[in-house]
Amino acid sequence: MKVTRRELLRGAGTLAGAVLLGDTDVIGANTSSTIGRRAVATTLGSDNGPLSGTNLYEDIITYYNIGEHRTATEGDLKTSQWLLEQLRRAGLKATSQSFSLRQFFVRQTKLTVADRNIRAVPLWFPHSTGIVPITGTLVSLETNQQPGSLRDRLALVKFPADAGGAMVEGSIHSKLIRAAATAGASAVIAMSEGPTKEIVALNSPAGSEPWPIPVVLTGQRDEQPLVDAVKSAAKVTLLLVGDDDKDAKAKNVIARVDRGKDLIVISTPQSGWFRCAAERGPGIALFLGLARWASRRPAGPGFLFVSTSGHEIGGLGMQAFLKDLAPTPDRVLCWLHLGAGIASYAWEETQSGPRRLQEPDSRRLLMTSPDLVPLLTTTFAGQPGLTPTVGRAVGEFELIIKGGYRCFGIAAAHRFHHTPADSPEMTGAEIIEPVGRALVNTLEALPQSSKG
Repeated sequence: MKVTRRELLRGAGTLAGAVLLGDTDVIGANTSSTIGRRAVATTLGSDNGPLSGTNLYEDIITYYNIGEHRTATEGDLKTSQWLLEQLRRAGLKATSQSFSLRQFFVRQTKLTVADRNIRAVPLWFPHSTGIVPITGTLVSLETNQQPGSLRDRLALVKFPADAGGAMVEGSIHSKLIRAAATAGASAVIAMSEGPTKEIVALNSPAGSEPWPIPVVLTGQRDEQPLVDAVKSAAKVTLLLVGDDDKDAKAKNVIARVDRGKDLIVISTPQSGWFRCAAERGPGIALFLGLARWASRRPAGPGFLFVSTSGHEIGGLGMQAFLKDLAPTPDRVLCWLHLGAGIASYAWEETQSGPRRLQEPDSRRLLMTSPDLVPLLTTTFAGQPGLTPTVGRAVGEFELIIKGGYRCFGIAAAHRFHHTPADSPEMTGAEIIEPVGRALVNTLEALPQSSKG
């Protein structure tokens, strides 16, 4: 499905636009949805340097159009190659770092309820059904379900909206799945609750083993046919097939601007479950914009840029970089990490449905080492949510700060975080450009600030 400029702009600010884009982005689906990069971007700002809103938004469009970005998939490897080419074109010395991992490559996911196809994606790490689908009746998982009571049935569970965007030891997600498996269920259909009614994917810890039974996620948009199937004891069929590769390969991308004795590191994750326009896109765009800016500077500190794959499965790429190639903390003036949801629009609920606002979601976190608080308070003044915070660390920033680096970073979970509907209309030139300006002002001031 090709999405044109006119369709994107007509749908902007409405849930209808999000649903249009979300319908095409399902793990394992063989679909093609692209947006005209320059046609959209030229409506949204002036072309005024590598960190202008126009140029940043163009890179978001390109990143989105590459496809889904799951670690080690074709889309992720294409992303690595694109970043490598862009960094070299900007004049940086760029290379890649390959690392190995276990990955499941989905060939087909199909959930059928009473002859109706329901959108579904696997929960990582997937357990395949094999080439023969699982068929049975769908039943709701009850509290204290007895062992064997769900034999030859599929269990329907709900993942609450406030349960977070990642699997953790002892989480409600894991407890529900293991309870269903203990009760003898042949598979789990997990409906993810949330404000968008979309499928909400969940990050998986590094080294996770396959679930004891097949598990797929569905969205609240498809709640009614699932509930009806439980009531009517209708037949449900699930097919989840793919390749479990214990030696898959993914690539980080690393680039340098060699200059001076001081070194600034700038990192961003490049992988994610779907197309990740507002989740990953602003970080990717700012990463490239800062690389182009840094390469043009005649003097000042050196820079090391690293984009990491493996984000959604335990930050494997960042772990590999820190272990094998990262400079020691004493060599780093500062480390900037560009995490998720840096510039996404805020939304409000109205009588006619959700409406996109023309302002950034303020639920952003500006994480920092203590000594950088005064500087960041000045450079990010007036930006919603971007008040420097000490003692909080999310995502890969946690790995960086544990490594002993002087650092700061931005991260957030926006309305369409981890959903198939995270499209370019969830972010925009006018809300990402101010972040770029603040980052440049901060980086320019760093050489004059003490390392503490």
